[in-house]
Amino acid sequence: MRYGKIKLALIIIVIVAVLYSLYPTYQLYFSIPKRENYLKNLLSNAQTKEDSARIQSELVDLEGEKIKIHKRALHLGLDLVGGMHLVLEIDKSQLARGEVKDAADRAQEIIKNRVDQFGVFEPIIQRMGEDRILVQLPGVDRARAKSIIGQTALLEFKLVAEERFTAEVLKKIDEYSKKVAKDTLKEGSFFNYLIDVGKVDLGVDERDLPYVSRLLEEVDTIINPPSRPERDQYEFLFGPLENYEGKRIRRLYLLKKVPELTGKGIASARVDAYQGSNINLANTWIVSLKLNREATRTFASVTGRNVGRRLAIVLDGVVRSAPVIQERIPSGEAMITTGDVNPERARDLAIVIRSGSLPAPVLVIEERSVGPALGLDAINKGIKSVVIAAILVLIFMAFYYKLSGLIADCALFFNILFTLAVLASLRATLTLPGLAALALTVGMGVDANVLIFERIREELRFGRTVRAAVDTGFSRALVTIIDANVTTVITALVLYFFGTGPIKGFSLTLIFGLLINLFTAVFLTKFAIDALLTKVGLRSLPI
Repeated sequence: MRYGKIKLALIIIVIVAVLYSLYPTYQLYFSIPKRENYLKNLLSNAQTKEDSARIQSELVDLEGEKIKIHKRALHLGLDLVGGMHLVLEIDKSQLARGEVKDAADRAQEIIKNRVDQFGVFEPIIQRMGEDRILVQLPGVDRARAKSIIGQTALLEFKLVAEERFTAEVLKKIDEYSKKVAKDTLKEGSFFNYLIDVGKVDLGVDERDLPYVSRLLEEVDTIINPPSRPERDQYEFLFGPLENYEGKRIRRLYLLKKVPELTGKGIASARVDAYQGSNINLANTWIVSLKLNREATRTFASVTGRNVGRRLAIVLDGVVRSAPVIQERIPSGEAMITTGDVNPERARDLAIVIRSGSLPAPVLVIEERSVGPALGLDAINKGIKSVVIAAILVLIFMAFYYKLSGLIADCALFFNILFTLAVLASLRATLTLPGLAALALTVGMGVDANVLIFERIREELRFGRTVRAAVDTGFSRALVTIIDANVTTVITALVLYFFGTGPIKGFSLTLIFGLLINLFTAVFLTKFAIDALLTKVGLRSLPI
């Protein structure tokens, strides 16, 4: 056998490369889920807060490892793993004329950044017309996906009004409410809607929120008389929903309208466990913010001029925290509390802050989800069809062509394995049409081997030696095999360039399957038969 050692070395190198390429896929779909389930079971049975925090930290690390591996693994499409299909529309009603033109482009780029950091791979994020964006996210939780994509993430730092001024404003609102809407108020007083929360804050019961919000909108002229400059105007904003003494409330803040600083100055945002002295926030997660150099100078100036006052951190119109400025802060560091023991919310919040704010709110005008159960059902049926077809073919080949058929079976196995490895290396996505292309590749592989074996049989019937029959059979069948595969590859290329979505997935899988088929059906099969004839010393070829 000519160049036998070189051919063997080449085959070993290819097999090692294939296993290296597919190992991350094995980790992603088999090893990591097993470890994740183990940690979640430990978390549900954790006896102490320390154990809970440690396991949650391991889960966060595992999620980071999963994201890294995901980049090198074979991805499953929306039809296999389930996920979200969203059509978003940019709300341009509040944008200035100069901002409208590229609002959709900027929103698309920001959504793409958020999705990348979220750890979704092979997402589809495309423009649809002037102001719509198509988003398809395989394998994601519906609520989390909508939260990350749809959140405007406008981050602002605003000064809280001083207590004396707030008391004066509340008194005026109370007088207005008694005068205008006394029939609808509890005991005729606005103060009856307010709840003392702690020593300094006021809150509103969630059930009273619609009325209080409407009333506060009506009294804007009382809060901000026309003579007051814009820089000194105020507005009421609420905090997030929280439980306080058995009630579901939102804290109420009176803030300056003009922010001292915005999220444009954020250099980094990361998730940390809360380490402060507030016992209500123990074992919860926060988002630690780091400002860039310019924003740090502004932040230091603002905190230096307002020591003793409260500075609110406002995200999308909700006051996330309002700490008292104890001293000038030159480090440019701040934090957003989440009050959540689950780190997912803090991690998602850090993602949207790092990605920047959307130029305008986005509206979900179409939403479809493929549930994991449906995706799993599709996977099972797709894999079952490929496996059954492959088993029937393998049995037929082994029965009809004996030892040669078994060699062809091995070549088919390597054909599928090599194709999956190439798809994984290219970070392609395997979809249901991709599984169909794999089944078609198996058929083409069988066809190539049948051509070769029938040629060899003919040569043997003409009385040639086994060695000569094998060489002639492969040589004469090669032209036909190349013709069949190349013409099909050309058709698949046309489908790839003119098709979209699933059609591209089908054609890409078919193209690589057919090219690899030339290697496995011709090179690999001939190497195996040559090795049996020359190294093992077979005098006849069972075919």
